[in-house]
Amino acid sequence: MYIAITRQQLGDSYRGSSGDFVNYLEKENEGKAPEDQELFFNQTENQIDAQRVIAEIDANTSKLSKRDPKFYSIMVSPSQGELKQIGDDPEKLRQYWTCNKKVDN
Repeated sequence: MYIAITRQQLGDSYRGSSGDFVNYLEKENEGKAPEDQELFFNQTENQIDAQRVIAEIDANTSKLSKRDPKFYSIMVSPSQGELKQIGDDPEKLRQYWTCNKKVDN
């Protein structure tokens, strides 16, 4: 499984909203029926809407300096064998990720 973690920034700084990045991710849902759309999730909740994601990330800056990123992007890319093992089921991948990964703050 390939995993990449990258800090997100706008130009040379980390100021600004996470809205552009969240809206970029939301393009995957364009043209899909509401029941077929992939919504955001965290370790305790599924189906979090984009506006809440933006609001919570943008508000979580009290201990950050101007040189600290507001958030990181995590890309998880399972191999063909791993996808076959879970039957190409995105829900099983999500369950694995949220149950087995710990993030230290």
